[in-house]
Amino acid sequence: MSATRSLRATIAASVVAALVAAPESSADELHLKDGTVIHGLLEEETRSGYSFAEVGEKRAKSHRRKDVARVVLTFELPAFVSNDPQWSQEMVDGRTVGYFEKIEDLEVLRSDHYIVFTDSSAGKKYLETMEDIYDRFKKVFPFEERQGAPLMPVFLFKTNDGYYNYYQLIARVTRASAAQSAGHAWRDYYATYYQSPKDPVNYHEGAHQLVANRMNMRGGGSWFQEGMAVYFEGTVFPGEDPAKGIKGIIKSGGYTPLPEFVKLPSLLYSSDTTQSSSLAHNRYQQAGAFIKFLKEGPHDDKWPAFLQALRDGKPPHAVFEEVYGMTIQAMDAAFVEYYS
Repeated sequence: MSATRSLRATIAASVVAALVAAPESSADELHLKDGTVIHGLLEEETRSGYSFAEVGEKRAKSHRRKDVARVVLTFELPAFVSNDPQWSQEMVDGRTVGYFEKIEDLEVLRSDHYIVFTDSSAGKKYLETMEDIYDRFKKVFPFEERQGAPLMPVFLFKTNDGYYNYYQLIARVTRASAAQSAGHAWRDYYATYYQSPKDPVNYHEGAHQLVANRMNMRGGGSWFQEGMAVYFEGTVFPGEDPAKGIKGIIKSGGYTPLPEFVKLPSLLYSSDTTQSSSLAHNRYQQAGAFIKFLKEGPHDDKWPAFLQALRDGKPPHAVFEEVYGMTIQAMDAAFVEYYS
């Protein structure tokens, strides 16, 4: 998600409950530094840690960041998220009742790849925007859509208050936290409130949704997930090109060396200092620039193998050595040299 416009999204309480009822389904993993591995669903990531719903437990528990070694997200959505590609009325009700203030004002719109739930009159425009995002994304990151892939849900609220209410309910966050967000994508959905359908935030979050639900890449680390969204956003809006300014970031000392960078559990919550907003901005831009380096730079022919290695769950240092024949330190030096 955009560091300046939105916060990392979290999963719906209804889906958490579904996992508890179906523990055989795919699950996220929380690896603690004492060796414990907890299976369940990541609900919320904060500056201090994680809220994680463990399989079989009714309530999520908080885990301090300093106690967590790593977080592993499922690479594909659990089957219980959607078992009807076109969304039956029962599925629609399950995801909308209780989240829209006036359910009688709810409009449900479908296209080839999306289903939009909205109490706004701009639903058709947003549906067109989402399909534009889909077409542009597929040209930048080609993928094959599997037969019977479920429509991707978009929750569009008429007012920011409606969206904040939704965010509070679905993510169990404070009103202040919800109000910092202009939109978020998590699991299968994207939620936002009406602004301009062509606002860059839609393309950034829309990219997150597609990386997870069409490229089937849910892991890789925050550097990868945010890098993909930042890079894609830059292909649509030239002013957002992450390559612009990265040379200055490197020169100014705002650059984070790659061995440290790929270990950050979150680019958004990567600093406790007063400069955290500026640092997060630099790191988002660095992530996008690194993806651009891998996709368009001197090793662009290895891009498909890079994606597959990440999809297989291999850690970054192993990916760089296997795919590029370079240590992570050598890859870091190549990246800095490329932009310098």
